[in-house]
Amino acid sequence: MQPNDKITCPACKEASIAKLKNKMDGFTKVGQVLVCMLCGAELETYKAPETAISSGEKKLGELGLLLGAVPSATVRLAAADDEKRFCKDCKHFLKHPFVDRCDIDNKPVDPMDDCGNFEKRAVK
Repeated sequence: MQPNDKITCPACKEASIAKLKNKMDGFTKVGQVLVCMLCGAELETYKAPETAISSGEKKLGELGLLLGAVPSATVRLAAADDEKRFCKDCKHFLKHPFVDRCDIDNKPVDPMDDCGNFEKRAVK
């Protein structure tokens, strides 16, 4: 039995739907059970299908079938340390609640800006 399946409840004898509910022991989740949506009677413990794939992988596979191509591996973007020259990481960056400024020329800056006067802030 799966969540949202139509059932006839053995407790209330009504046509109902199986609802997935967390089983708790205080504030600790112990497991999941299927219950009747009408009367709340516990039907059985829920076991998730072992071949479950994420919705993102499923959508990517469906798109591949539509286009007739095999989806490539997930792309990861990574920058080297010398490429990370954001103002928020500079020792001249002055953080302020209203307007962030550069200590060199006292001009307003965006924390994600970058400039040629970048000097890495010392790590505390």
